[in-house]
Amino acid sequence: MSIACIAVDWGTSNRRAWALDAGGNVLERRADDQGLIAIGANGDFKGSLQAFTQGWLTGAPVIMAGMVGSRAGWREAPYLETPARLDDLATRLIAVDGIPGTEIRIVPGMARRDAGQPDVMRGEECQLLGAKLTRGIEDGIFLLPGTHAKWARVEGGRLTDFRTYMTGELFGLLSRQGSLSQVIGGDTLDAAAFDRGLARAQHSEDGALTHQLFGVRSLSLFGELAPGNAGSYLSGLLVGTEMQDALTWLRRHSSISHLIAIGSASLLATYAAASARFGITLERLDSDTILPPALFALAKRAKLC
Repeated sequence: MSIACIAVDWGTSNRRAWALDAGGNVLERRADDQGLIAIGANGDFKGSLQAFTQGWLTGAPVIMAGMVGSRAGWREAPYLETPARLDDLATRLIAVDGIPGTEIRIVPGMARRDAGQPDVMRGEECQLLGAKLTRGIEDGIFLLPGTHAKWARVEGGRLTDFRTYMTGELFGLLSRQGSLSQVIGGDTLDAAAFDRGLARAQHSEDGALTHQLFGVRSLSLFGELAPGNAGSYLSGLLVGTEMQDALTWLRRHSSISHLIAIGSASLLATYAAASARFGITLERLDSDTILPPALFALAKRAKLC
């Protein structure tokens, strides 16, 4: 292979990498579960990257996005604060030393500050740029599901506002630890149970999330949920709570009936079901398709390749 650039998305839970040719075409793709959590504090990021990209590191530059640039990552890449043009990410890349003969750059995350609670993202900003570069989308409301789901507003190619939800992380913790994990078994999505959880979350007058979560246990005790579908009900509660709050937040400024979602096929299918219940049309974009062109474009603008 004639590799011109290596693009890496190094997230909280997982990571992906693409070997790209001089035209930005994907020559090979790799993925594993060695995200920031797996590497741990003071982890060997250099050694991990070398092992992950074995056979690719022949002098080609590496551009990385995601939690690898966080304070707990390889090297912190300072945030670009909103509102900001997504194209401006190319001017703020951070150099990393460590692998002789290989130029390595980390894409900065983006931050939103206000008088209340600040918000940050790392990696999703490149997906938003990818939507602009590959689909010409310069305006829209975006949903980026994952460990920490993001809802973002893009106007004229500028990220103007966004909000984060710890939906994926909460589901992982609650389904594997504590009392709810005792009534949850299996990981196959039960559509009916998921929709039941969505419906419960949609009616926030029925109680706060901390109250509704206990229902996973109590419904199981009375035989209304079984181990095979309790996890789907929990997922519906969490995703539904996220959507209810995000849509309320967005509708403070304007009506919304259409979302552009970027992520994996499985996550997008889950959110498509949720969007239908909330009366929202979901346009789906595969992150594997739009992320490599975004990282390649940033590398080109920074004259890495």
